[in-house]
Amino acid sequence: MVKHPLLNDVFKTTFIITAVFLLSQHSFAQTKYGITAGAGKTALFKFPFGPEDYNRYSSAGSVWGGITADIPLSKNGINLFTSAIYKNRGYKYAMQNATGANNSKKDSAYTQKVNYADVNLTLLKKFAMGGGNSFFAGTGPSVSIFTGGKEDIQVNYFGTAVPPANYTKTNLTAGSVPGTYKPTFISWNFAAGFQIDKFSVWLNAGIPLSDYYQDAANAVKHKLKTFGINAGYTLFTTDKEKKYKRKDKKDQRKEDRADRKLPVAVVVIDSLGDADSDGILNKDDKCPGHKGVAKYNGCPVPDTDGDGITDDADKCPLVSGPVTNSGCPLFSDSVKTAPLGDTILYTIYFEPAKSVLRSDAYKKLTEVVNKLKANSKLKAIFSGHTDNAGNEIANDKRALERAVISADYVASFYIDRTRLLINSFGNKRPVADLNDPLVQWRNRRVEIRIFESKE
Repeated sequence: MVKHPLLNDVFKTTFIITAVFLLSQHSFAQTKYGITAGAGKTALFKFPFGPEDYNRYSSAGSVWGGITADIPLSKNGINLFTSAIYKNRGYKYAMQNATGANNSKKDSAYTQKVNYADVNLTLLKKFAMGGGNSFFAGTGPSVSIFTGGKEDIQVNYFGTAVPPANYTKTNLTAGSVPGTYKPTFISWNFAAGFQIDKFSVWLNAGIPLSDYYQDAANAVKHKLKTFGINAGYTLFTTDKEKKYKRKDKKDQRKEDRADRKLPVAVVVIDSLGDADSDGILNKDDKCPGHKGVAKYNGCPVPDTDGDGITDDADKCPLVSGPVTNSGCPLFSDSVKTAPLGDTILYTIYFEPAKSVLRSDAYKKLTEVVNKLKANSKLKAIFSGHTDNAGNEIANDKRALERAVISADYVASFYIDRTRLLINSFGNKRPVADLNDPLVQWRNRRVEIRIFESKE
């Protein structure tokens, strides 16, 4: 069975779109899906040695719209920008003779409006401009699939013997013989523009690589070039890292359930004894084999950052530092102050008892990303804080979670984690009265300090 050429190209395009979608699902990080619309001009690509006067041909307006996917390919701003759009193309032709024999053409006008489904693959390079904005430029191929259209024709003759001919042809056909439209043709596109948050604006130009139509009367193969302006908007973003994290948690729950099914040896401990002689009975001692203190339920005072200073005496329990500086890093050795004599400070805030980023936090975190990308010597410290609701252990944990989620967001933009330091202070360093509920929101925060390392 012989398939229609147009049907074959639909299958090919479906395969291309499917391949692009699968690629987006396995990309490095955030893939952005959106919509686009645009307008411009299409005109014949000048054909050499044609039998017709090229000046008789002029451009026609063109509009288009469709869906897009912006797929990161590398960590240095190389993206694959794909789109599937519905677009009209064509040109205008006009001829007028001042004199002529009876029944010969006096003037004629011809307007071609042809519709296509385009699949575009553009390799982009993005240049960060700060504040989540960027400039981008790129190039790549485009496949256009013929879907239909119309031709408007007007012809007038000298004399009165032959009446004017004015009609519209809508039954345009696809094929390879003169007077028909090729099922597909290929172009090479160039694009450059700006991205501002979720909005994008760019200019594009398309240069034809193959012809799309052969004039039956003049035996000339026509090629179309395009120029226009586009506007795009990101509808949603998929984050592969978050998906993997959810998958890991699901696998962990399965492992936990499997562990609970394993036989457990029953150990009988003298609940009223004190096995490690730390003054805490075994029944209350979470570390009955090691001497500890009551504050940690019988366990030794921890040293979370491993710098040899216990957390009780360490002012920076999550970042290693020397004893001479109470366990905190010596910024005098590692920080080069800015001309104003201070590091760059950003502060983001959280809802009560939550460690979820608010919508207003993303803009500031994006500024942090842009600063770190602009200068590889910069580092950032994320310090988590809480209000005084809850006990000390819960506040320390929540402050840590807030600092970690902020650093994780910055790291998702391919920032080396060795440049991101995390600290947690619970409610030990308030900036507002802990007893005044009206100002407690100021204490539920993460402070982000950016400094330049001399290393």
